[in-house]
Amino acid sequence: MVRGVPCLLQAGVLLLALAGGICRAQSKTFKCSIINEAGFCFIENVHLDVTVNGIGGESGGDARVHFPRHPTLLIKSGAIPYFGKDIFALLGNTKQLHVYNQTSIRNLFIPVTNLTEINVQRNGLYEFDVEPVENRELKVLSIVHNGLVTVPRNIRFLVGLEKLYLYNNSLEYFDLEVLGNATGTLKILSIYDNHIKTLDSRAALQFPKLQTLSLSKNKLAFVPYFEESFPAVTVVSLRKNPWNCGWLHTVMQYIEARKIQVVRKDASCRDRWISEICCTYTVLDFMFDRQAAQLHREQQLMRNVSHENQRLVEKVHRLADDVHRLQLQLEQQQQLQFAQSSTDGKESSDARTDHDV
Repeated sequence: MVRGVPCLLQAGVLLLALAGGICRAQSKTFKCSIINEAGFCFIENVHLDVTVNGIGGESGGDARVHFPRHPTLLIKSGAIPYFGKDIFALLGNTKQLHVYNQTSIRNLFIPVTNLTEINVQRNGLYEFDVEPVENRELKVLSIVHNGLVTVPRNIRFLVGLEKLYLYNNSLEYFDLEVLGNATGTLKILSIYDNHIKTLDSRAALQFPKLQTLSLSKNKLAFVPYFEESFPAVTVVSLRKNPWNCGWLHTVMQYIEARKIQVVRKDASCRDRWISEICCTYTVLDFMFDRQAAQLHREQQLMRNVSHENQRLVEKVHRLADDVHRLQLQLEQQQQLQFAQSSTDGKESSDARTDHDV
């Protein structure tokens, strides 16, 4: 029995050491590895998992995890499988959050916070969502070079959004209606380099402050209500889309008339191009061109008929003038003849009077 006591003590000490190690492992204080000239606080090796270390959750957060009190944080590497309320609650008064390249994120949930900018890129992220509470603080949302396949409808709660970057993802459908609450603030919409086949909209939906619209490298054939939806746009990218030629022809006339800048045009085309942007000539385009040609012929015929009618009208007017002149001449001749007849009659009467005398 006595000999067994040291073994039990050693086991107890080992358990206490392990428990202490676990506690120390859960206690994390992250520091800036560097602060660059732009004021970015770089943080490396951030590994946080709410399912393992118990931070946040229903307990309302874990005080043993601390981030630097800095306005701009850049998490450079690590793994945060679920980046949600519990993680955001640890950021204190940070205004700008950047999560780059080697930081793995599976799911992102954006709550209402003091953040004005969230920039997440190259993280293997496939989905995100937004807390269904009106958020006026967040101005810039950038989720790029990831694997997003859908845009959550709750993004409509970002009512103060000014810049939305979702380029280099795997989106196939984008409904502008989800940005309907940000129509008065949105200035930049960048959704290039996706797989978008349909960009949905409606007639009354307008973005009066949108200045930059990036649509390149998608699978779009047309954009409904383009002229009506983006009245203030000054810069647009369109290249590498299978645009409908009829639609593109109409839109490029509008773009050129408004002197809108088209950035990075197509270098070459397999089918046709209009103003250095490629388009696909389809059966619809053939029918459109055929109808347009028929309309042109009818318009030309109408112009010819109108011109001929004008010539006839002018000729009738000239004939009427000639008739009027002839009538005047005839009246003058009749008046002269009447005056001559009157003079001759008077002279004959005078001659008879003299003869009688």
